[in-house]
Amino acid sequence: MPQRFTAKVISKEKVSSKVYLVIFQLIDPPEIEFNAGQNIMLMIAPEVNRVMSIASPPNLKNQILMVHDVSPMGPGSIWTLNLAVGDQMEFMAPTGGALALIDSPRKKVFVATGTGIAPFRSMIIDCLSRYELLTMNYELILYWGLRLEEDIYWKEEFENLEKQYPNFHFYLVLSKASDHWQGKTGHVTEHVLNEEKDLENSDFYLCGNKEMVKELEEQLLAKNVPKERIKTELFY
Repeated sequence: MPQRFTAKVISKEKVSSKVYLVIFQLIDPPEIEFNAGQNIMLMIAPEVNRVMSIASPPNLKNQILMVHDVSPMGPGSIWTLNLAVGDQMEFMAPTGGALALIDSPRKKVFVATGTGIAPFRSMIIDCLSRYELLTMNYELILYWGLRLEEDIYWKEEFENLEKQYPNFHFYLVLSKASDHWQGKTGHVTEHVLNEEKDLENSDFYLCGNKEMVKELEEQLLAKNVPKERIKTELFY
């Protein structure tokens, strides 16, 4: 059951033209239990709540990392823009769980666009911590679609994880890349379908804009991936 938490802002960083990373330190209660892929419900004003994915891993029990794209400029965006270090806030947690990890030895393929990367950061770090304990033996594949170079953050972090863990692979795809970009370009869905050769024996986790999620889910189903092996969550 979700419970009410009081927390304070200990860090706020603008990492792109429209995305902020905010870290909340828990005050009361001082720790939280949740599963990777779950959410918090921010209580930003009377009768105004916003659901955000938890980007930090479950073993970090006294803090919550939130990733917020403020470009919609609604009440939630304004609330985040006005946050200052030291501010206190309240939220309900944990909520959600649509992306709960399937307990199987199959390869896990994560596909995100934009800030849909948030729950996958939590899930991947959580999975890799178990790899260190030699309690998992499957591959983790992350595809992340963004528009422009200026939208990129966490690239170095995921690349470092890829170097550290032989079972983790990271692909960053830009749909509006400049001529100077030397990485993958186009739509992230194309790269998933072209590069993943064992679709029927993989588990898929899709999070981000509804067009990407709907399109990729339909194509995976058409290629005989069982529906129960496709977990989805829409961000916008």
